[in-house]
Amino acid sequence: MAQDASPAAPTTIASPFAGLGEEDRRVLSYAAAIGMEFDFSVLITAIGMEEEPLAESLERLVHLGIIKELNWGDSYSFLRVVTLAQTYSDISSSRVRVIHKRIAEAYEKLHPDPSPDIIPEMGRQFHLGGVHDKSLLYNRYAARLAVGAFSPDTALRYLERAREDLAALHGDHRLEQAEVLKEIGEQYGAQGDGQRAEEFYGESIAILPEGEVTMRALLLLSRGNAASQREDLELARRYCDEAIRLLEKVGHKKGLARAHSILAQAALKEGRYDIGLKEVEATLGFLDPEKDPNDVARCYVDFGNAFSGNPGVAEQARSIEYYRKAILMLEQLHDYKELARAHNSLAVSIMTSNPKDASEELKIARKYSESCKDWRLVGWALFNSVEIHLSLGEDEEATRNNKEAHRILSKINDKEGLQQVALNEGILAQRRKAYGDSEKAYIDSLKRAEGLGYSTNLVEVLVHMGMMYDEWGRRDDAVKQVSRIMVIGEDKINVPLRPAYEDLKKQLGL
Repeated sequence: MAQDASPAAPTTIASPFAGLGEEDRRVLSYAAAIGMEFDFSVLITAIGMEEEPLAESLERLVHLGIIKELNWGDSYSFLRVVTLAQTYSDISSSRVRVIHKRIAEAYEKLHPDPSPDIIPEMGRQFHLGGVHDKSLLYNRYAARLAVGAFSPDTALRYLERAREDLAALHGDHRLEQAEVLKEIGEQYGAQGDGQRAEEFYGESIAILPEGEVTMRALLLLSRGNAASQREDLELARRYCDEAIRLLEKVGHKKGLARAHSILAQAALKEGRYDIGLKEVEATLGFLDPEKDPNDVARCYVDFGNAFSGNPGVAEQARSIEYYRKAILMLEQLHDYKELARAHNSLAVSIMTSNPKDASEELKIARKYSESCKDWRLVGWALFNSVEIHLSLGEDEEATRNNKEAHRILSKINDKEGLQQVALNEGILAQRRKAYGDSEKAYIDSLKRAEGLGYSTNLVEVLVHMGMMYDEWGRRDDAVKQVSRIMVIGEDKINVPLRPAYEDLKKQLGL
């Protein structure tokens, strides 16, 4: 299919119209506006010619080497992209709009109940034809189909068309404009770009009519979630608190559930597991298990994360139980994003006790992450696999996965993910006994953790630095790391790392 605007053809290429009669020129213009390949049925309906003259014109164009016949004359194709581009550029702007409008109407006539594969093309043709109301309708529909197919980049293209259509329509369309801006923000969020997502949510709030209290609150929650993605948890809390005040006034339970879910995940990121657990319980209290099964399953993942941060066999067993319960529900719901998160969390919780099973869980997490095109989750599955591969003696695989995680997470500037990648670089260098490189990587990871403000991440790096210095023979530096951990709080050390930390203290006589 042709794109929204065809590229200008090289000026050294002669126009395909040269030497053609008026009828053939007209046929070629319509064909170029349809795209690289075009169906006979669409062409004849749009152009309004009799069947025999059109067939004769197409035959002449085939003999001239401009197009070729496909499927026994049911469809045709331009032989070269450059010919298509030159043909399209030779049509005047005003005539291009008329042609696209007629092609769009032909699609509508031929497909009164259009299938999902036709809708995007109808949206494109109406958009280029300047029929903004119908373009808006079909492009928003196409965007929803793309979201369902986990293709946020495609959805963004359709939503940008819808945004242009709304700007061109007469009358007050602020509410629908706000909705489209929100949807654009959601697609940037789905790609892991919290900064761009928050910008569009802000634009949406700015034009939202004053009386739209519920949508204003939901947009604040979207901004809160985007701020949390960018690791700005204080800003995320402010947005959530403001949204909760509005949602309580209108009694919007599902919105309140989402607010507490965002607050829960913020608390868990900071290692405040008790607060996180209370927020998850509050989230579940606002949900109806029959009506909101996806949200309930997500709560189970968060319950697992909350219990995983507490020491003790019973809490760890409850954590695993919740992850498996969530996975069973999410498999029925085909929620690939949450399935990736659940399998990733389960892998982390069992990586010390059962590295082989943990490795399999991460493979599943990566598969689901790729299915829903969430590159942040792909990167997380990759860097979480590093310590597992090292425990299994698979050093090359560990190094390869960490490099791939760095490549993916650098593209979306995932600060927490990159902090963990830097930590892995230190672990890998220490494994090679390249202590200077290890120290440099740990210091980088430490600075990133300080920037995030997450005490759990900070003490994780300090534990590894302490072990590295002890192994290197720099006992005083190892003691300094342990002393710093004691000031921050030993309760911030994640459960799998605690045995290694206790061994370090014993080795240092502390």
